[in-house]
Amino acid sequence: MRADERREVAEAVAAGRRALTSLETAADALGSASNWGLFDILAGGIISSLVKRSRLDDAEEALERARADLYAFTREVSDVRGIEELRVNVGGLASALDILVDNPFVDLYVQKRIDDAEENVQAAIKATKTVLRRLEALS
Repeated sequence: MRADERREVAEAVAAGRRALTSLETAADALGSASNWGLFDILAGGIISSLVKRSRLDDAEEALERARADLYAFTREVSDVRGIEELRVNVGGLASALDILVDNPFVDLYVQKRIDDAEENVQAAIKATKTVLRRLEALS
């Protein structure tokens, strides 16, 4: 492997590790939001809705960072010959009237959106790890 190819692989690996870290942070934030969401469904109340909303805000911020890092990783991977394109979908979270309209139907809707986002993040983590393993095998 030529020096410029090794450099491209090293850059892609570094970008992939950043993306993986961001995705894992997003997964943790979504897990916390999910836990508070379940508590909100079962116990309810304004306090649990406010805490859940705060956790959702944290998760949304983490997802934005993960999206940016995944975009950078995708760009770097495209510079490496022999590695297929990375395709992942990290969905966003719906901002709901969860605090103002605190009822079980809204709580269930928000919980479903959290669950969907968690699934997307886990799929992105898996895809990122797969591509990283292939890149690391090249270096």
